Formats: sequence, C-alpha cells, structure tokens
Amino acid sequence: MTGSGGDRVNPRRRAILEAAGQQFAVAGYDRTSTASICRAAGVSSGTFFHHFPTKLDVLVGVLDAGRDATTRRLAALEERGSGLTAVLAHAADTEAEAGDPAYSGLVLAVAAVEQDPRVAAALHAETDLVHGFLVRQLEIAGRRSELRTGVAAPEVLARRVRWLLDGAAADALTAPPGPGEVVEAVRALLA
Repeated sequence: MTGSGGDRVNPRRRAILEAAGQQFAVAGYDRTSTASICRAAGVSSGTFFHHFPTKLDVLVGVLDAGRDATTRRLAALEERGSGLTAVLAHAADTEAEAGDPAYSGLVLAVAAVEQDPRVAAALHAETDLVHGFLVRQLEIAGRRSELRTGVAAPEVLARRVRWLLDGAAADALTAPPGPGEVVEAVRALLA
C-alpha cells in the first residue's frame, strides 16, 4: 500500500503524492489539509489542484502509486524466485511494511474513507493484484510438491494467505509483528 514513487512522468505530481502519503500517515485523512500537503510538497495550491481536484483524489493517487509499487515489487520477487520461496518473500515484505512507523497512520487514514467507491476500487485492485500473484506462485509450489499434502486448491490457499497477511497487517496497527512471525505463520499454513 505504501510508496508513491510510481509516478515518474511529473516530478511535481510525484512530490505531491509523497507529501500527501506522509501527511495522511501522520495526521489522518480528516486532519490533513490540502494546504499542509502543498507546504510539505513545496508546491502552490494551483499546482496541487491542477493535478488533484480534491483531497480525496490525491488519496486515490497515493493508493494507485502504492499499487504500482506493489506491481514492481511482485514482479521483482517473481524474477528472483517462484513457488513457496516467492510467497514467503512476499510475506516478509508485508511484515516489513507493517513494521514501518508510517504504515498504521496511512491505514487509518484510508479506513476513514474506504467506503468511497474510488477508494474501494483502488483497494480492490491491489487485492486482486496480490491474489493473482499468490495463485500463480501457489500453483507452482503445488507442482513442485512444496506444499504440505492435503492443502486446498491454489485459489483457496491464496485467499487464506491474504487473510493471514491482512490480519497481521491489521494487528500491526497496535503492535508490529516480531521478526519472522508473519513468514513463519505463512509457512505453517502452507508447508
């Protein structure tokens, strides 16, 4: 969910997204103003509103940039390995992200407006992206006999892994996971 480095086209837009992500993480959605985002990004309000008509638009932009970062991260994981190795690497990345101090603030900011259709669509798009990655990698792991016997089909396993990772991420709002805890939980589920 984090990361707004996906916008390489316009440095001002990228600066606004990065500043907005930081502001939302620190102050929450309701207490973040477009003026505070402009100050943090070093841009005028005219520049801000040229790129993002509303504060909600910039939040959706932050989520879209986060999904772009996730796309790149998952592709890199698939280049380095596949099957259970890739799934566990994704779990390790999720654990590290949940341990980032800004993570819980950004999650709470998004939760304040998650019922908005555009926010919900952005969140679903990232969920679908991760789910597809997990299904592909669990299919490979199954063919290689890397999974314990009697486990469910890759589609079902992917959903269960997402539940586990989402639960760990939600728990991180009050207590970040200990080193290796999330990876070991995924391994216990699968192997």
